[in-house]
Amino acid sequence: MGQYLTAIEQLEIELIVRDFATTLNEGGDHEIHALLTDDVVYRASLRQCVTGRSAVVAMVRNIRSTFTEHRTELLEVAAAGRVVLTELSLHLALPTMKPQTVMSFASFRVEQNRISAWHQLHA
Repeated sequence: MGQYLTAIEQLEIELIVRDFATTLNEGGDHEIHALLTDDVVYRASLRQCVTGRSAVVAMVRNIRSTFTEHRTELLEVAAAGRVVLTELSLHLALPTMKPQTVMSFASFRVEQNRISAWHQLHA
């Protein structure tokens, strides 16, 4: 059974994920890097897994360079222990296409005030 968290600790974990979403929109590689553990794992499916802070930052950089518009909006957030569940709206545009909105769900695990796991599914 996991460690019990106080309400303040739970709020701090939620705020780390909220800061991460803001950083995806407005921050640079260094700011994203600071919010991730060294061994962070990003998983979009059972087949797609990116492991390690530098690899995840490079993946985000690749997404930013691919899309002319990219914005993540948190619609709903729920935290339980060290896991934060989110419903997201992703606003994306490719150079030759008008912007599209994609719904997404993500879970984040936070360890030592950094994200150690990020799993995201797109609708």
